[in-house]
Amino acid sequence: MRWFMDLSVKTKLAAVIFLLLLLLFGPLLTYTITKLQSTSLEKGELLAAQNVEKAADSLQLNINRIEATLLSLSGVFLDASNNGTFTREDGVRLLGSELQKQPDLIAMYTSWEPQAFDGQDEQHRSKTSYDDESGRYIPYVVRAGDQLRTEALQGYETPGTGDYYLVPKSTKRVFWSEPYLYPINGTEILISSLVVPILDANGNFVGIVGADFSLEQLKTLTDAIQDYNGYGAIISQQGTYVANSRYPDETNQPFANRPELQTVWDGVQKGEYTHYTDDRDGQTVLRIFKPIQPQSSSNHMFLQVVANKGAVLAEYTAMMRNTLVLAASVVLALCLLMYMIVHLTVREIAKVNAMALKLSEGDFTERLVVKGQDEFGHLNERLNHMMDTLRHAIQSVSNHSHSIGATSQELTASAEQTGRAAELITASIQSVAAGSETQRTDAQEMSRSMDELAAGISRIADSAMTLSDVSSHIDTQTQEGNGHIQSAVGQMAVVSQTVEQSRQVIEQLQLKSEAIARFVGTITALSGQTNILALNAAIEASRAGEHGRGFAVVAQEVRKLAEQSRHAAEQIAGLTEEIHSQAQAAVASMALGVAETGRGTEAVQHSGRIFSSIMQEMHEVNTQLGELSASAEQMAASVEEVTATSAQMQHIAEQSASNAHQVASASQQQLVSMNEVTAAAEHLARMVEELVELMGKFKT
Repeated sequence: MRWFMDLSVKTKLAAVIFLLLLLLFGPLLTYTITKLQSTSLEKGELLAAQNVEKAADSLQLNINRIEATLLSLSGVFLDASNNGTFTREDGVRLLGSELQKQPDLIAMYTSWEPQAFDGQDEQHRSKTSYDDESGRYIPYVVRAGDQLRTEALQGYETPGTGDYYLVPKSTKRVFWSEPYLYPINGTEILISSLVVPILDANGNFVGIVGADFSLEQLKTLTDAIQDYNGYGAIISQQGTYVANSRYPDETNQPFANRPELQTVWDGVQKGEYTHYTDDRDGQTVLRIFKPIQPQSSSNHMFLQVVANKGAVLAEYTAMMRNTLVLAASVVLALCLLMYMIVHLTVREIAKVNAMALKLSEGDFTERLVVKGQDEFGHLNERLNHMMDTLRHAIQSVSNHSHSIGATSQELTASAEQTGRAAELITASIQSVAAGSETQRTDAQEMSRSMDELAAGISRIADSAMTLSDVSSHIDTQTQEGNGHIQSAVGQMAVVSQTVEQSRQVIEQLQLKSEAIARFVGTITALSGQTNILALNAAIEASRAGEHGRGFAVVAQEVRKLAEQSRHAAEQIAGLTEEIHSQAQAAVASMALGVAETGRGTEAVQHSGRIFSSIMQEMHEVNTQLGELSASAEQMAASVEEVTATSAQMQHIAEQSASNAHQVASASQQQLVSMNEVTAAAEHLARMVEELVELMGKFKT
C-alpha cells in the first residue's frame, strides 16, 4: 500500500471514485444483464413452446379427425357384417368416397378375419382386383394420380410388414405405426398407418379399418416452423425422424445419433421436454418436444421445435449492448463530473501547498485569495491570519534578539572575572585542605599505633593475670601432688613389708607341702604292703576251703581299701606336687615384687624431692607475676590518656579537613557554575547571532 500512499491526492480521489462507481454499477449492471438474459430465454422458450403447441395441435387435430373417421367406418362395416346391409363392393365404394373427402390421406382399407365379413370368402378367391387367393375381404383403396385404384392388401399376415394388422389384432387397440416403406403405384414411399380394430359385440377381433398418410405431408407442417431461425421435426416413438425441415437427409434416421442427443432422448422418455444442445453445425439450439397421441392408442410421436439460442437471445444481445453503452456513457459522464469536482478541490489544495512552500522558504508576504465562505474560504482566511501572526512574532523576535546579544556579551565578561576569582579561592582552599588532610592522616596513624600499644599492654596484663592464676593453681596442685607422693612413699613401704610377709608365708607353705609329700609316700607304701598282705590272706583262705571263705571275703575288702588308699595317696601326691610347684613360682614372684617395690619406693621418694623444688620456684614466679600485672595496669592507664589526646587531635584535623573540602567544593562548584554561565552566555551569543541571521531570511 506504500505505492498508493505516494500517489497524488487527485489520483487517489479518482481511483476511489472509480472504484465506488464500479462497486455501485457493477452489481446492478450484472443483475440487469443476467435478468435480461433470463427473461429473453424465458420469452424464447415460451414462443417456441407456443409454436410447438400450435403445430402439435394442428397435427393432433388431423390425427383425431382421421381416428374419428376410422371409428365411424368401423361401426358401419361391423353393422354391414352383422346385418348384411351392403356388399363388399359397397364397402369399397364407401372407402373411396371417404378417401376423396380427405386429400391428405394416401389410402384407406379394411381387412377381415377369414369368413368374418360375410362368410363368402370361398366365392371371392381372386375374383376381383382387391381379392387374393384366400378370398378374404381385404380391399385397399389408394390414390393413383387423380384416380383411385383398388387392390388387395399385401403382407398382412407377415410380422413386421403386416404389423398394421397383426398389432391391432393382438392389442385390440388403435394402432399408429412407425414410419415404413410401402409400395404404392409401384413406388415405395415412407408412410405411417393409423388403424382401428373392429370388435364384435363380444369384444372379439374380426378385422380392421385403417388409413395411410404420407409423411411427406408432415414436412409441410414442420417447414412452417421458422421462428428464431429454427425448424421443426417429427420423431417416432422409437426415436426415428419422420420429418425434418432443416435436415431432410435425416428422415427415417435415428434421432440420437450423438451421445448428447442420446441424453436428450433419455430425458424426453422421462417427460423432460426442454433441452439446450448443439446441433450438427455446432450452434447451440433450444429443443422443445411435444408428444402427439391418438385418443384411443398408446402409440405416440413427438413434435420437436428447434430454435437457435443466438436468435432467441438476439433481442437480449441488442439490449445488453445498448445497456452497456448507456452504462458506460453514464459512468463516463460521472467520471468527468467527478474529475471536475476533484480538479477544483485539488486546485485549492495546491494553492495552500504553494503557500506552505513559501512559508518553508521564509517568505511571509504571500496571501491566499478568499473567493467564498465555503470550507476552502474559511481555510484561506485562517491561513492568512496565521501568516500575519507569525510575521508579527518574527518581527518581535528580530527586534529583541539584538538587545539579548548585548546583554549576553556583558554577562560573558562578568562570568569570566568571577571565574578567575573562584579559581584563586579554590587553589588556596585546596592547599589548606591538603595540610588538614596530612594532619588528619598523621593523627590517625598515631591513634592506630597507640591503639595497638594499648592492645598489646592489655594482652600482657591479661596474660600476666592468667599466668598468675595458672601459677597459683599449679602451686596448689604441686602441694597436693607432694602430699600424694609422701602418702605413696608410706604406702609403698607398707606394700614392701606385706610382700615380704607373703614371701615368708609361701616359703612355709612350700616346706609343709614337702612334708605332706613325704606322708603321702609313706601312705602309698603302706597301701602297697596292705594289698600284698590281703593277697596272701586270700591265697591262704582259698587253701582253707569252706573254713577260710569268710576270711577270704575280709581279705578281699581289705585289698579294696588298700587299693582305694593307694589311689587317694596318688591324688594327694599330685595335688601336693602342684602346690609345691606353684609355691616355688609364688616365691620367685614375691622375690621379684620385693625388688620392684624397693625400686618404686626410691622413685616415689625422688618425685617428692622434685615436687618440693617446684613448689619453691612457683612461689617465686607468683611474686614476679604480681609485680608484672601492676606495671601493665599503670602502662595501660598512660596509653589510654595518650589515645584520648590523639583522638581529640584527629577529630580536630578531620573537622579542619572537612571544612576545607566543603569550602573547596563550594569554590569548585562556583567555578563550574561560572564556567557554565560563561558557556551559556557564549552559546546565547551564538544563538542570538544565528537568530539574527535567521530573521534576516524572513520576508515580512
